[in-house]
Amino acid sequence: MTINSIDPIMPPFLQKGDQVAIIASAKFVLKSDLDHGIQLLKERGFKVKVNNSVFQKKHVFAGSIDERVANINSAFQDKETKAIFFARGGYGSIQIIDHIDFRLLAKNPKWLIGFSDLTVILMHLYFNYNICSIHGPMIYNFIKTKQTSVDATINLIKGKVEPVEIKQSKFNIKGVASGKIIGGNLSIIYSLMGSSSFLLLDEDYILFIEDVDEYLYHIERIFYSLARAGVLQKLKGLIVGQMTNMLDNEILFGKTVYELIYDIVNQYNYPLCFGLQVGHEKQNHPILLGRKITLEVNDQSSKIHYEE
Repeated sequence: MTINSIDPIMPPFLQKGDQVAIIASAKFVLKSDLDHGIQLLKERGFKVKVNNSVFQKKHVFAGSIDERVANINSAFQDKETKAIFFARGGYGSIQIIDHIDFRLLAKNPKWLIGFSDLTVILMHLYFNYNICSIHGPMIYNFIKTKQTSVDATINLIKGKVEPVEIKQSKFNIKGVASGKIIGGNLSIIYSLMGSSSFLLLDEDYILFIEDVDEYLYHIERIFYSLARAGVLQKLKGLIVGQMTNMLDNEILFGKTVYELIYDIVNQYNYPLCFGLQVGHEKQNHPILLGRKITLEVNDQSSKIHYEE
């Protein structure tokens, strides 16, 4: 038995008047970048705690490694804080992942919300502490994200867990599967292979992915690597989110991103669906990472059902 064999830990859902905190693990952020998101959270009835340390800057990062770690550990330890929104992504979470004291969060579980570079932290939290989190828009992104996605994220931390509908794609492979949903940014997942932050053992997992600004040949390389490492074979299903601004060379690769994923994955006997509205676009629907789901892919559409 592994830590992920048992039901995952669901932090308490939030109520009006609860405190949420904002922390920074990666790229630096300006106060003006967060004003819209902070105001929106206050309008929804939350108290918002923003340490001045969030606005530290060292080169491209939100402070030094030690400063970012101290900021995060402080938020983890704060018993008044019920959920933590990451300020923004970029790059930098991998620098601090092995210095963060996740035991503080294990003693006092609370929701972490983020995506992209934050895939490092959300995946590490699940695979090492069996704690669910929310893959969703960050405070920096609130002003650029469709209101429906922001509303869905806030509703989710309040406990409104709803099915997720996905439009039909000609590349879908029909089927029904159950497992715990894990995933996030594909390039980040690739970078975690072989580490304690991504340990696929004998559990049932459904993987979701998204990515941005990657060359098509690199996406294919990642998928071949996932196959050779045995990751794809172990899955119960695969959900492809937004693959935004895929890049090509002067001599064209010859396949779309959907085609190259389909060509590698179709050999496996599990459902595959494309078009989940998750990633680096205006629509970025929240996903309850670590929760058991049923994925249903049929001729009309696909659906994610969260299990009780």
